Amino acid sequence: MHFRIVLSCILFTCFCASGQENAVGSLGNSIGKYIYRYPSFDEGTIVFRNGMINSAKLNYNIASDEMHFISQAGDTLSLADPATIYFISLQGSRFYYDKGFLQVIDTIAGLTLAFKQELTITVKTKGAFGIPTENPSATSYSFFTVGGQKYNLDNGGFIDSKEHYLFGDAYGHFSKASKEYILLRFRRHHDELNTFMKAHHTNFGKEEDIIQLLLYCSKLVD
Repeated sequence: MHFRIVLSCILFTCFCASGQENAVGSLGNSIGKYIYRYPSFDEGTIVFRNGMINSAKLNYNIASDEMHFISQAGDTLSLADPATIYFISLQGSRFYYDKGFLQVIDTIAGLTLAFKQELTITVKTKGAFGIPTENPSATSYSFFTVGGQKYNLDNGGFIDSKEHYLFGDAYGHFSKASKEYILLRFRRHHDELNTFMKAHHTNFGKEEDIIQLLLYCSKLVD
């Protein structure tokens, strides 16, 4: 059940007025279209750890790893103190905050599978004699998306991304998806799991491999 409570002036103490009108910042307009997870702000539900539930027009800022909302004045602001957030429901997806925002893929065998991606920006600049050279950005960003992709930039550079998968518990705490985590979580089925992972060459950097393993684990749960 979703409880909807309109944001009031009192609740703005939970938010930080960052004053970002387009959230492009130092990255420049050339990658402005990649800043947000979704093409537009949409109504989302924010569930705080203290039990408070609110709604607002939200979108995830992929460059700054922030959840933004539209204020009553029409400004783009960022949620302050995200550690107080239990989870956010937005456009059919659930986002948790655990040292950064994570997007849930599914819950199988009692484990929540989530992921985030590391974004690397490479920009082509002119070197000696006007010859273009590639200079990787000194900053990496994290964002959520579906499937690894490489996006062409308007200025001739590109954005490259890599997924990182995590397992979460019922309390919203996440750890890196790994063989060690699975063997510890299902310690009573150590031998069967080792056999399965060896036979299927399970790669914890591939979503399909992890889901296949979790589906197998669901059959082992007592």
